[in-house]
Amino acid sequence: MYSNDQSEDELDEELTLSRLINTWDSFFQKYDYYSEVGKLTSHYPSEKSLYVSYNKLEEFDEEFAREILENPLEVISAGEKKIKEYARIERETIRGREKDVVRINLRVIDLPEDIRFEIRNIRSPEVGKLISVTGIIRKNTEVLPRIMNACFECTVCGHRFFISQGKGKVDEPTRCPSEKCGLEKGKTKFKLITSESVFVDTQKIEIQENPENLGGGAQPLRMAVILEDDISGKLFPGDRVTLDGILMADQKINSGTPLTEFSIYLYSLNFRKTVKELDEIHITDEDEEKIHELSRDPKIMDKLISSIAPTIFGLEKIKQALVLQMFGGVRKVMKDGTAMRGDIHVLLVGDPGTAKSQLLRYMTEISPRGVFAFGRGSSSAGLTAAAVRDEFGEGRWTLEAGALVLADNGFVAIDELDKMDQKDTASMHEAMEQQTVTISKAGIMATLKSRCAVLAAANPKGGRYRPELDFMEQVDFPPPLISRFDVIFKIMDKPTKEGDLKLAEHVLRAHRLGEGYRSIENRGVEEETMADSEIFEPPISKEMLRKYVGYAKSRVFPRLSDEAIAVLRDEYVNTRSSGEKKNSIPITARQLESTIRLAEAAARARLSAIVSVEDAITAKKIVDYFLYDVSASDGHIDIDLLMTGMSSVQRTDIERLSDIIGELKRSNKGSPMEDNVISEALSRGMSDAEIRKAIAKGKSLGVFFSPYAKRIDLV
Repeated sequence: MYSNDQSEDELDEELTLSRLINTWDSFFQKYDYYSEVGKLTSHYPSEKSLYVSYNKLEEFDEEFAREILENPLEVISAGEKKIKEYARIERETIRGREKDVVRINLRVIDLPEDIRFEIRNIRSPEVGKLISVTGIIRKNTEVLPRIMNACFECTVCGHRFFISQGKGKVDEPTRCPSEKCGLEKGKTKFKLITSESVFVDTQKIEIQENPENLGGGAQPLRMAVILEDDISGKLFPGDRVTLDGILMADQKINSGTPLTEFSIYLYSLNFRKTVKELDEIHITDEDEEKIHELSRDPKIMDKLISSIAPTIFGLEKIKQALVLQMFGGVRKVMKDGTAMRGDIHVLLVGDPGTAKSQLLRYMTEISPRGVFAFGRGSSSAGLTAAAVRDEFGEGRWTLEAGALVLADNGFVAIDELDKMDQKDTASMHEAMEQQTVTISKAGIMATLKSRCAVLAAANPKGGRYRPELDFMEQVDFPPPLISRFDVIFKIMDKPTKEGDLKLAEHVLRAHRLGEGYRSIENRGVEEETMADSEIFEPPISKEMLRKYVGYAKSRVFPRLSDEAIAVLRDEYVNTRSSGEKKNSIPITARQLESTIRLAEAAARARLSAIVSVEDAITAKKIVDYFLYDVSASDGHIDIDLLMTGMSSVQRTDIERLSDIIGELKRSNKGSPMEDNVISEALSRGMSDAEIRKAIAKGKSLGVFFSPYAKRIDLV
């Protein structure tokens, strides 16, 4: 008999461990997992994990399966001990390998849904249990070695021995285990022999809640996660994952004093990446039938347009572009690795009070994986990614993902883009066109993915749009950023009696409907409320619209038909040739690619596998509409207005004036009078309006300046 309780506890532990090992042995034999261990042994150390299905464990023994969920650390450790024992015999007797199998991980997959938690719902009863957490990777550290079995050498007798290590501080020996020596720590020293010690790769990441699962005003919560061995180094900021692991607790310490509070983290045993777009949308067979029924409706595009923010009056052309942006084009990856984006970027520039922000909010709500950001207060790091140094990385540099990376395979709405600093907007160029974010800082070289559509809104300089000025004179964006947008709309608040009357009626009816929903006492408005509700009821509900878009984006990948290719080709060539007379470039290949993306989106909206001529014409009309709206010079499209901020005609006029100023400066030996320059330009065929516009433009661009009153000179 054992003499004290401690001995009985030790006996109980031994019996429990023996029982667990025997149970695992029976399970491995029944489902032939030992053959899998044999394969792992032959490929060790390139393969180190045995994946076991929870469904099989439950089929084998329900009580044992639940024990894994309740006490995973002990049960899984017993299984790994049995695997390692078998693998060692396999090495010695069959494989004949010299190096021993140090560690094979036992990873349980296909875990039940009832152990899946949102980060905000995790509480103290879950500590020590096996749980699943879903979210977005926000930060990660580099992969570092952690000592698992430390080798120590006694400095007196030279005896070497091993001590198994936990996580955190190194567990040092208190006495030399050698029978000849046996000295305690104070009488001898123990040297750590790193060359003989056993290490395991470890990495720390931070997971954040999915934004689409948050309620209004909720702050997304985060949790630290530890990854070890062969699953480390495989997750990066922006990845959407489901992590299975053991919830662990660490005691907090304040100035060396242990506190009663503990911080929690997840020791991950397995992860699953969310690789499919929009896979969080559950589509039933009934939903699929409704989706196909909707797609067969000849007026499906009109219904989709009417379903976008029905309380916002008008803006049909803009809503049509937003519908196509939701569906997006097809992303292509060529054999040489070159990628062509399919996401469509849209920019809205307009007067205050034209419902730009409301449109952005609505699109974020109905677009799966929608992320909303404000230009005011946002930095380049907040939008793209950053290398940061904080407590999470324990003083080391770590990567942190921004909005464009977190919305990978989704949608980003950026309001008040004009309030951002130009240094910050410049960081968006790569994210919008190449759809990657490259970080080169503090020794970190990383490229993150940002495959998302961008919808941005901005106000013109001075607050209101001035029709007499060119588009680029009204916005404070660099031309390279403007050129990344596939479609640009200007929204002007023009007072017209008929339009104002319709708008007022629409807004007033919307407010009356809202009052009717809130009121339970005034029964006299019931009939009016019912009539108003029909006007503001979208033809396709929000939920069905999300499912329709999700189904189209995950199942439909349209191809250009020969007829559509012919239409797009001919329209491109004809539009380009129209600029020959004006010595300008109406469009470039970038606008052709935008048209192709819009045409593919139009086909997707019909669930069509082929881009038809009608889809190509629809896309061309949208592109032509916005080009005439924002890049027309004297009635002709000139893409240089968007690409460089100056039309070809303006550039030519400025060059002609520069020649005249140079000639007069040489003859007069000084800065010429502005009136003399105008007179000379008039004599060479330029009109007075062209001259004055070119002078003003040249001064704003820093080509001309006035050294003295009424004089002009070249910078």
